[in-house]
Amino acid sequence: MHHLGHLFLAEGPPAFQFGAFIADGVRGSFLDSLPSLVKEGVRFHRWVDWQTDRHPAFQAARRLLRPLAGRYAGLLVDFWLDVVLGENWAHFSPNQPFEAFEQHFIQKVLLPHRLWAPPSWQDFLQRLVEQHLLRQFAQYESMLQHIEHFIRRRRLPLSPEQVRTELRRYQAPLAEILQTFWTDALAWRRTAA
Repeated sequence: MHHLGHLFLAEGPPAFQFGAFIADGVRGSFLDSLPSLVKEGVRFHRWVDWQTDRHPAFQAARRLLRPLAGRYAGLLVDFWLDVVLGENWAHFSPNQPFEAFEQHFIQKVLLPHRLWAPPSWQDFLQRLVEQHLLRQFAQYESMLQHIEHFIRRRRLPLSPEQVRTELRRYQAPLAEILQTFWTDALAWRRTAA
């Protein structure tokens, strides 16, 4: 799953949430330099990834997109999980509007813990705040743009235009499949031990 989903599932102290957010950028001995709650969040993120990859709804969505994206189908599903969560936010988080969630993340999680992020993430974190990237990840059209940009930036052997067209075509079945995923994933929400 992508950034929004990991934050959504990581409840608890801000340092734990921050670790769950930055885990994709944490490599090798960098993990050892992090405070214990941030490390715990990194481990939680990795556990969620393990669970996600084995979930029947994730696997069904990946099969649906495999003809389009081959080995990158799972990556597209990861991105699309954020869209389905964002587009159904009121259902999955009825007690906290998205704007309050985003503000909490920026003010209580990101800004106080930013120095613990991998150095390569500093520019991304700045853009995250300035461009309201969490909000973009939660919206269908903005995520399509993000995916196109990601494909170009990483030089993936995919046609950004074709991916956009096919994701539009598969929007309804993906939403149905991935809503099932999120219903199950709510049980994974966890605070720090």
